[in-house]
Amino acid sequence: MARVEPISILQTISGKVPGSKDTHFYNTKTGKSFTRKREETYQRNQSPRQRWNSAAFAYAHAELRRIESEPALTEQMNADYEAAAHRAPNGRTYLTAHAWQFNTLLHAYKTAHPFTD
Repeated sequence: MARVEPISILQTISGKVPGSKDTHFYNTKTGKSFTRKREETYQRNQSPRQRWNSAAFAYAHAELRRIESEPALTEQMNADYEAAAHRAPNGRTYLTAHAWQFNTLLHAYKTAHPFTD
């Protein structure tokens, strides 16, 4: 008969436990289990250019949500899309007015707030 030894729950867990736990479990090559706290600060540790791009995306999303919530502004957006022949300020053409307007808003924000660092 095989001899079965009890193992702790930490030896079987690998990765992050779901839920509100902020600890990360990992196993070494020797088979030992350890845990550590790992702060997930992906958005807080951005470079200045990443913060600038994030601000532009936040502005474009907010404006697009506002435009699409009002029927008159949505009709105006569709008319502008057709008048521009589906071509955005960056020279690319877009299949939908939504994508075209988003790119136009990004361009408008980046033109009004140039990146300086």
